[in-house]
Amino acid sequence: MPPEDGSAPLPKLTVIAREAGVSVATVSKALNGRSDVSSRTRRLINEVLERRGHRPRPRPRRGTMVDVVVPGMGSPYAMAVLGGVEDAAWRLGVDLVVSAVADRTRNGRPPPAWLDRIGARDSAGVLLVRTSPTAAQRAWLADHGIPAVIIDPRRDAPPGVPVVASANRAAGRAATAHLIGLGHERIAIVTGRPGVPCAVERLDGYREAMATAGLPVDPGWETCGSFQSEPARQATVAMFGALPVPPTAVFACSDAMAVGVFQALAELGLRVPGDVSVIGFDDSVAAVHVTPALTTVRQPWPELGAAALAALLSGDPPVRAELPTGIVVRHSTAPA
Repeated sequence: MPPEDGSAPLPKLTVIAREAGVSVATVSKALNGRSDVSSRTRRLINEVLERRGHRPRPRPRRGTMVDVVVPGMGSPYAMAVLGGVEDAAWRLGVDLVVSAVADRTRNGRPPPAWLDRIGARDSAGVLLVRTSPTAAQRAWLADHGIPAVIIDPRRDAPPGVPVVASANRAAGRAATAHLIGLGHERIAIVTGRPGVPCAVERLDGYREAMATAGLPVDPGWETCGSFQSEPARQATVAMFGALPVPPTAVFACSDAMAVGVFQALAELGLRVPGDVSVIGFDDSVAAVHVTPALTTVRQPWPELGAAALAALLSGDPPVRAELPTGIVVRHSTAPA
């Protein structure tokens, strides 16, 4: 009996394999949606089916299962984002499958077997927290009609993959403007890893705020802390030791680096904020556990997760969506 859509019945696997020039096992894998079949081989098999008048019926999707890939269950950032996804999923009637797979690979990308699991459970979409699929994985997701959204990518997002992130450039401007508003003119910055999109954007925001205020930027005021406390401590000690006239304020592009800046200033015999004001970025738990409590930029972590899920399920997510941040003023910043 022919299929209901009027196309020809599925040819025998041996016929498809012979005409496509592949093995029967490969044809079986392709028809079952396995990820270990190249795009070229899948295309050859589909061409055979089209020549013989068979139109494969799209696999139905339940629409209630979403995969979330996080960089590790020990990441406070990932857990905060996941909390926002979970709240939104509860309201929208969506089930979640969480995979902490990125830490198990050397390049911070999901392993190939991850796709087989997604195919087996008919996932309605994928949220990737600070990780990006490979080109082959993107092709597989596209072939199977599974949308993906990246939340705060560690590297430039692949073309065409929607991104949801904080407005990092605007946040960098706001953090610097907060210090300028207190009368500071010699403002240093401790940046994240070079090439990481959010680090580049925050540095750009700092430079824009300084330029807008008509303040020069000494190249010696910019140093890299790699988003970690100890490198930030070392970089700050080196920076203050090399400058004949030290800065009166420091913008640390993460709270973890702000902790390192605190340690460096204490080693140098400088008080926060009496001698040097410090502003961080993230509004993490560390912000209220240092003395004095850290003025910082609040990242909308739960909101990022909720917005990403809404974009994923919308059917037409924007290429890039940025959520606003806010300054949380505590006690680590004061007038110059």
